[in-house]
Amino acid sequence: MTANLPILLVDVLGSVAMVVLGVLSLFKARSLRDLDPDNVVFLYLIWICAGFTIFAVSRSLSHILRQFLVLTGSGDIWHDIGPYTGAINTISFMLVGTVTLFFNQSWRINEKILSAKQKQEDTSAKLLELNQTLEQKVVERTEMLTSSEHKARRIFEHSLDTIMVTDPWFNIVEINRAGVALTGFQKADMLDKKMGLKDFLTIPSENERIFKLLETHEYVLNEETDFLRADRSFVRVLITGGVDYGAFGCGKTFHFIIKNINDKRQMEQQIAQADKLAALGELSAGVAHEINNPLGIILGYTQLMLKNPGDHEEDLKTIEKHVKNCKIVVSDLLTFSRKGSTKMQPIDVCKVVDDVISFLGNHSDFKNVQVTSPGPCTGPLKVFGNEQELAQVIINLMINACHAVEKTGRILVETGTDDQDQVLITVKDNGTGIREKDFSRIFDPFFTTKPVGQGTGLGLSVGYGIIRRHGGDITARNRKEKGAAFTISLPRAGAADDNPDREKTR
Repeated sequence: MTANLPILLVDVLGSVAMVVLGVLSLFKARSLRDLDPDNVVFLYLIWICAGFTIFAVSRSLSHILRQFLVLTGSGDIWHDIGPYTGAINTISFMLVGTVTLFFNQSWRINEKILSAKQKQEDTSAKLLELNQTLEQKVVERTEMLTSSEHKARRIFEHSLDTIMVTDPWFNIVEINRAGVALTGFQKADMLDKKMGLKDFLTIPSENERIFKLLETHEYVLNEETDFLRADRSFVRVLITGGVDYGAFGCGKTFHFIIKNINDKRQMEQQIAQADKLAALGELSAGVAHEINNPLGIILGYTQLMLKNPGDHEEDLKTIEKHVKNCKIVVSDLLTFSRKGSTKMQPIDVCKVVDDVISFLGNHSDFKNVQVTSPGPCTGPLKVFGNEQELAQVIINLMINACHAVEKTGRILVETGTDDQDQVLITVKDNGTGIREKDFSRIFDPFFTTKPVGQGTGLGLSVGYGIIRRHGGDITARNRKEKGAAFTISLPRAGAADDNPDREKTR
């Protein structure tokens, strides 16, 4: 017994050590598993360590129990329980063997799982990168769209031509600043009242033609028409427009560009008028010279016969009266066509106007007419021209105004300047105004609205020719309240023109 004591101690201590090592190995495998739960190797280590721990506990307890029973003389009991401990050892080894046997398959499954996980991580990284790139692209595209929209809006708002957008029924849905200025309406009022293109194209024939083109072809190109403004006045415009079906899901709209050609049309009319007057002037000069000589002879013989009239005194006076009227017409024709060398110099417009008003104040036709002016000029208004000719034009305009008010109304004469530093002389009356159909003819020679025998029809045409020779212009319009207004515009005399020693000839 004593001789076997060292072996017994080694057996007992070894069994305890084996259990301790098995338990420590199992805890170590568990800790590794916790660090990487998806690693199949650590799972395998746990099962191996668990099997060996079971084996160590079973074998150590059986060895210690067997030595204890032998020492206590109860060795027979060991023969009864020995097979159980052996069975436990066998099961533990079978567990270890089974785990080892299927480890290869588990390893392949783990590799597939890890590969799928890696692919998932790569895919996730790519998606994240694409998401970040997409966000950047969205930001860039949004900035580009905003910039493009801003440019389009600036072009729309700052265009000098009217840009109008309408719905399929031609009601206004958008209009730019130039359109607001052209129509004379506030933008909010046009949108609230659902005003449309038909509210401004009021001439039936032109209206029908334009809308028929829009319905048939869905566009119009450079269609000229009159455009009605808020103050009931008309301007001549050029309309170009077409349909826009917009992006997917957007409704149909019409886009129009409307160009104001009123000034261009007036200029064309003035050029045509000037050409017509030039041609008529050449003709009038020849006719006047051919008629003037026979008239002079007739008048001379008539006046000689009046010295001994006999029974024909009244007839001779009638002849004399009408011959004198004919000579007045011939004189006006010569004035109208004259291209002489009348000298021009700086003249004070205010002084000319005051002199004309004073002169006409003594005229019998102006006895019951109220002629007023705003008052003395605040500064010198000088033009370069001929004082007698300018006075003649103003007198003619005031006489026409006197006839328009039927010698019992009011005439206002105004002087001033405009934005182009042109000197303006305006003669206004509260008479009947000018008929629309007469506007294009009022400066034509021999055109008059007065009864036969009361006007030659040369006053305005002669005045027009004088002002054009002075480098200016005459325009006519009807006043909003009542009556008509004629405006003379002349270039203002500069420093060089103010030199009294300087003279021009025509």
